Amino acid sequence: MSFRLTFFLSMVLVLQPLSPAQADSGSAQAEAPVPNDPLELVTGAAEPVQNADQRLAAVNLLKSARSLSNVRGQPYDLKTTFSASGSPSSDGVWNLEDVSPSAGVYRWTAQSPSFSVINLFTGGLLYSSRPSGGIPLRLAQVRAAIFFNDPWIGPRASVRTANGTLNGADLNCFLIAHMAGTRIPAGGRRWEESEYCVDARSGLLTTWSPAPGVYVLYDYSTVRNFHGKTIPGGFTITQAGQTVVEARVESVTDPAKADPAWFDPSTLSQTGVGSLMTRPWLIRSVAMQAGANPNVILHAVLVHGMVTPDGKLTETEIVASSDARLNQSAIRQAARRRSWRSEEEPQPGATPQAHEVFLLMQFAVPAS
Repeated sequence: MSFRLTFFLSMVLVLQPLSPAQADSGSAQAEAPVPNDPLELVTGAAEPVQNADQRLAAVNLLKSARSLSNVRGQPYDLKTTFSASGSPSSDGVWNLEDVSPSAGVYRWTAQSPSFSVINLFTGGLLYSSRPSGGIPLRLAQVRAAIFFNDPWIGPRASVRTANGTLNGADLNCFLIAHMAGTRIPAGGRRWEESEYCVDARSGLLTTWSPAPGVYVLYDYSTVRNFHGKTIPGGFTITQAGQTVVEARVESVTDPAKADPAWFDPSTLSQTGVGSLMTRPWLIRSVAMQAGANPNVILHAVLVHGMVTPDGKLTETEIVASSDARLNQSAIRQAARRRSWRSEEEPQPGATPQAHEVFLLMQFAVPAS
């Protein structure tokens, strides 16, 4: 069946602070719902936070969930293994080690059959064995699941709450959309919302979904207790119902007396000031219509990939779609896109960054 598409790009970058000019333009059309998934735990209507007390309670609960399992609260040596699939540059078994002997000194290594890297942050500078800064997609996802799973809730972020259950456990779930403006979402989860579900009894983060169709499930059946922190024994990452990462925490200990060469930057290349990675970006390309049309539905395709430090989108994949007929059009639009915040060369002395991105492509499609 053929149909006409009305498409207009209006970029909204979320999960990062934005200028008012990048605010969401909104849409009056009905939106197709996000796909069903066993880990999509907000299945009914979510309630918007309406006042300061409610917002503070939500923010504090999410901060507490992060604090309860944050390994970075003290010196540590964390070893993680994971197996990855579905992305050729990442497929296989990986070994990670993150070591911080003291404040301001941090070293992490990653090794797979086809990739290896050493990164060292010391004295305010980043040094690396790969100064170009490229990172495979699954490695970026795993590091986000460990270190960047706390939401940034700015003044323009909408916050909604809902109850959920998983394996008989009651959960408190939160839907976060950045740059939402004055628009108050209604109903179930929307395409631009990230989702966090916290165990109502333990207060630990159970699931994290940075975008619809992608879910991190933390496993507390075995835990690593470390300086009062509860470190999950592992986690899985699923996309469109398929497992793409199975991760296990091998150990978390106080850092032993390591070889001083580990923290000697002389064998690495100076990369710059600032981190190599940040939390994932969600970029919304909104379909627009001239006025509300009850016979038009906004369908969505969520394209996932890595933006390299020089602004190229790589390793693209579809993680969710409300109409599979739009998938190839979304991939083509994503391939042609040149407007990334990391597109331009960094300023002198800054670290070139790699970014995991979710590109939400929305199309106005006449209802059948």
